[in-house]
Amino acid sequence: MKVPKAIHCKLVFTSLLALAVCSLPRLVQAQQNWNATVAGQSKDMAKQAVAFLPNEIWIHAGDSISWTFASGDIHTVTFLTVGQVYPFDFTQGCPPITLSGSPFDGSSCVSSAPSVAGQTYEVIFPKPGNYEIVCLVHAQMFGTIHVLDPDLPLPYDQAFYDEEAKEQLKALLEDADRHQHHAEHQHSIGDMFSAKVSSHTKSVTAGVGEIATTAGGQQSLSVVRFFNGTVTIHAGDTVEWTNLDPEIGHTMTFGTVPQDLIDPSCSPNCVVSTDPDGALHATITSTEQNVHSGLIAALLEDEPGVPQGPVAPPTRFRITFTTPGTYPYVCAFHDNLGMDGEVIVLP
Repeated sequence: MKVPKAIHCKLVFTSLLALAVCSLPRLVQAQQNWNATVAGQSKDMAKQAVAFLPNEIWIHAGDSISWTFASGDIHTVTFLTVGQVYPFDFTQGCPPITLSGSPFDGSSCVSSAPSVAGQTYEVIFPKPGNYEIVCLVHAQMFGTIHVLDPDLPLPYDQAFYDEEAKEQLKALLEDADRHQHHAEHQHSIGDMFSAKVSSHTKSVTAGVGEIATTAGGQQSLSVVRFFNGTVTIHAGDTVEWTNLDPEIGHTMTFGTVPQDLIDPSCSPNCVVSTDPDGALHATITSTEQNVHSGLIAALLEDEPGVPQGPVAPPTRFRITFTTPGTYPYVCAFHDNLGMDGEVIVLP
């Protein structure tokens, strides 16, 4: 039976199309977008999971990953080049801030802007390699992206990463109760120590936390609250704040929040001085004064190859209150998360 010419051409075209589809390079077939999460928090925002969730992912070259930010605290998604110095000013990106959807192959850095819950950022990975992802706001928050050749199999699928992210978030947030007990215990030790030095000093814990590790990087839990943050004292007494969080810094800010959050300040007619043990110290004589501790953080760890520096940053902040009144204060970094307190000064 002779096949009509029109039908013959259609069959040939269909066969060629099928062959072309089957012959497409595997790179095209492998391209897909993966999803991950940046950070997480409890409903009251007190407990912060400072982590990439999950913090280790395997993908193919040509794939992309979209990160969704899930915390009221700011974070970045950043990939630095090998040998690049970790930037101090996170507001400038890596620098610079790059558009969502930018490619990263290790030759030049890419970075999101500091972002909060609801925002997303996507990175495309065109070249095989093992790349570290970092947050420019939190130095102990990092992970690894393994980009494989498209001919190699991937060990996990998206469903696995979704479940792993949920489990890691749950593990971090549920660890908070133990840390609250630790903060309360530390507070009692502080009161005992202070009683030996001065019967007129009260202690407040400004946040607690803990760093956890996986094979791919580090994650941490931070409880952004002033423990025993409402303090009643008498005029002439001193309150001391200590930060027990190894990852996140805090401030004690009374009055107007200054533009410079890192350095201490006091106005009008007052100064922030340094006590012999390195703690910062201010004296408030009026409820109208503005006193800002600057960044108070746990002592930084030493790093191999880095010259030994002074004990920094300040780990404690003290204020002596000379005038009765009510003095509300906040952490200028985390007041949006509900980190505030109050000092009530009696005659």
